[in-house]
Amino acid sequence: MIYPWQTCAWETVQRAINANHLHHALLLSGEEGCGNSAFAHSLAQSLLCLSPADDGSACGQCRSCQVFAARAHPDFMPVALQEDKQSILIEQIRELNYFLGLSRSYSPRRVAVIAPAERMNVNAANSLLKSLEEPAPDTHILLLTGHPAALLPTIRSRCQEIRLPVPSHNAAAEWLRGQELRHSPENLLEASGGRPLTALELDATETLAERQQWLKHLLQLAQGQGNIAEISSHWEKHDRVRLLNWQLSWIISIVKGNITQAPASLPAEVESLRRLITQKKAFKIHERLIELKKFSTHPLNARSYIESMLVLWSL
Repeated sequence: MIYPWQTCAWETVQRAINANHLHHALLLSGEEGCGNSAFAHSLAQSLLCLSPADDGSACGQCRSCQVFAARAHPDFMPVALQEDKQSILIEQIRELNYFLGLSRSYSPRRVAVIAPAERMNVNAANSLLKSLEEPAPDTHILLLTGHPAALLPTIRSRCQEIRLPVPSHNAAAEWLRGQELRHSPENLLEASGGRPLTALELDATETLAERQQWLKHLLQLAQGQGNIAEISSHWEKHDRVRLLNWQLSWIISIVKGNITQAPASLPAEVESLRRLITQKKAFKIHERLIELKKFSTHPLNARSYIESMLVLWSL
């Protein structure tokens, strides 16, 4: 599936395919939550399709498309994190290198998707270099990443990067209005950082309500109300990384609002927070939150960690 905001990138790739100039290794980079995985797999299916449409999309009917949909295509290999593993391992890349050296079955190409590519460990990345430097004929490797800078420079330099965009607010909101939602597109996009697929996932959960409650508790503390011990007790079993990232999002919005003098663009509760804290304090909160982020996954006492965040907002 190609989303509306990906049309330009799709057309760029299809022009290269039609001119027979498509690079053997594409680095598909862009923020998570914007449908980039769907783009990568649509491109892989397009490259394998026996009768692609005029716009390059896969026909969905040929033998290749049918076995691709059944996740049994002999000319396609996905490489992903294995269960309970934090990295893509060298053994997986060795298997990929062997796959790329095989003869094609019935598709015009052999295609692999590595995602998330930045999670290859150093040995795996170095093992991939051989296939990047000496590609087998009619093979394409699609590396999907939300963090291209985390890849080895030797990997990046041997790929052609295709930047997949974050849609504009209007484009994302328009797409969300076409979905069945429980919450407003504006609230969902504000909570998801403008990423429409993340916004759609949020709509199906209680995360938006939790986020709003967390913001209200911070506002209470900034107003000199509320009790830190009671509030921390309420949140101690919640995801600390999520709670911290929400605060970072709000404090950055507050700082920008102070600089641009455009408070009308801030949600009501965030605007109330902005009015209660000085710019100097906003910078201090941001600095301290960045420090706390280093320990967000550390096995520290959860309640103490949350209290360390809450005290930043109190008078």
